[in-house]
Amino acid sequence: MIHVIFFFGIPSFFIIFSHFILINKSLEAFSLLTTPILFIALILIGIGSFVKNRKRYFILFLGWLVFSIYWATQPEFLYYKGDGDIINASFCIMGVYFLSYISYHEYLSYKRNEEVKSLDFLSKATFFSGMIYFTVQKIDVLAGILIKVVAEQSVAILNAFGFRAKVGSIIEGLNIHVPILYFDGQKWRESVQIILACTGLQSMAVFTGVFLALNTDIKRKIKAFLVAIPTIYILNLIRNAGIVYGMEKMGLDFYMMHNVIGKVGSLIALIIIAFIIFDLLPELYDEIVGLTKLVKRKGPIERMFIK
Repeated sequence: MIHVIFFFGIPSFFIIFSHFILINKSLEAFSLLTTPILFIALILIGIGSFVKNRKRYFILFLGWLVFSIYWATQPEFLYYKGDGDIINASFCIMGVYFLSYISYHEYLSYKRNEEVKSLDFLSKATFFSGMIYFTVQKIDVLAGILIKVVAEQSVAILNAFGFRAKVGSIIEGLNIHVPILYFDGQKWRESVQIILACTGLQSMAVFTGVFLALNTDIKRKIKAFLVAIPTIYILNLIRNAGIVYGMEKMGLDFYMMHNVIGKVGSLIALIIIAFIIFDLLPELYDEIVGLTKLVKRKGPIERMFIK
């Protein structure tokens, strides 16, 4: 019972506690306040991933626990930042307890001095992916440059097919963005806003982190990288251009183009890319399956629920 209280009670406390912090702070101030927690967690996970003695498991236990605490502060923040996006907030809450469960298993590894390959893989992949993505996300200059480049290239696709579109200036703030302006025959007006989520950085960072973490032949990893990353980037540009086209020429609203057609199309593309990567790197499939077998370690939490 004490393990359940510790590993699931602490994140639950911070989910509630962050509510009272958030209501007294602006979203920008709250983001600034919680960012150090994020990078402390990633640094601990990174150190634990490369230390070679038993202490690594204790460092990883702390790193994953701090990581779960960081995300425990984020559900309500994501809800307000996303203008009432309950889906992102809900997935965030589920992720909090998954991260805490991983922390628990690193604690088991420390107590048992037991190596679990899939946990080692997950730690390295999380460190690399997290550092790539959050470094760009948290540094406005880097985020602004990437968003601007993606917006310009998305507009270039539209103009190549005879449409009249152009890119506005970088607009800073909580949601740093670049507007795409469309000429409707009478005047220029804003069509959509390109934000960091529209760059494909998150997916590219995840795949890159996975490739760096996987212990296998370097040539096959490079081949998988060259298949996944350029494909994700190009398809993302096409998606951005397609959203503008659907709204301006087909009369569909933003929700339909972005949240339905765009997201479903992106999901299908990522699934296809994942299957191609599994074919190139079957070791990746083994690592993912290994994570589903953690419950078979039968630690105190598992034994409590089995009873």
